[in-house]
Amino acid sequence: MSSEDDEEGEGEEGNKEFSWSGLLEDFEPVGPGIATYPNGDIFEGSYYGGKRHGFGKYTFTKDAATYEGNYTDNQKAGFGTMSFPDKSSYTGSWYQDKRSGEGQYTYKNGDIYKGQWFENKKHGVGSYFFKNDMAQFIGIWEKGFFAKGKWLFKNGDFYEGDFAKSKPEGPGKFMFFKSKCTVAGTFEKGKWTLGTTKQTPAKVILDHAMQAAPSLFAPPLDTKSLPSFVIPMKFK
Repeated sequence: MSSEDDEEGEGEEGNKEFSWSGLLEDFEPVGPGIATYPNGDIFEGSYYGGKRHGFGKYTFTKDAATYEGNYTDNQKAGFGTMSFPDKSSYTGSWYQDKRSGEGQYTYKNGDIYKGQWFENKKHGVGSYFFKNDMAQFIGIWEKGFFAKGKWLFKNGDFYEGDFAKSKPEGPGKFMFFKSKCTVAGTFEKGKWTLGTTKQTPAKVILDHAMQAAPSLFAPPLDTKSLPSFVIPMKFK
C-alpha cells in the first residue's frame, strides 16, 4: 500500500489462525496483547471475543504501512491514522474498515485533502490543496471527484461553477483580482465559451478569495509579488 487508491485493495488479517502473546479466556485472546499473523503482519492492542476491539496498532509487513487507532469487531472504526512508507497518511474517522466521516489525507507529493469521506471516497464538503501551484478546490465532492465550488488560484483569482470528475463543466465564472473583472461563461467538454464581462470591486474579489482560502493550508497571499495566472482553457 502506498496511496489512497492502492489501500482499498488490501486489508488486514481476519479470523485466521495467529499466535497470541497475552491473556486468554476460554481459549480466546482477551485484553491487551500482541497478535502475529501467518503473513507476518503484527497487531499490538486489545482483543475481545477473539477479534481486534478497542485501540491498537496494526503493522503490514509487506510494505511497512501502519494503522494506529480504534477497532470494532476486527474492523477500523472511530478515529485512527493510516500511515504509508511514502510519507502519505490519513487521519480521521473510519467506519467498517473504510474512511468515512471527517478526515485529512496528506499525499506523497504534499497535496492535502481535508473534509468529508464516504466508503473511502472524498464525498461531501471538503478542500483540496495542490502543493505544486498552491491552487485549491473548495466545495462539494461526490464519490471521489470535485463536483461544485471554487477553484482558487494563488494570486487570489478563482473560478466558481460546476465540475464533472474534477474538471470544469457547465456554467461558471472567473473572478480576477488584478483586473477587477468577473467573466461569466460556460465550459462544455473542456472548451470555454465566453459570456458576459463586468467590472467587480477589488474588495469583493479579495473577500471571496480570503473566505475560500483556509489559513491551515497556505500563508496569507501577497498578491503584489505573484504573477498573473494564465487560465487553462483545455483539459485532457
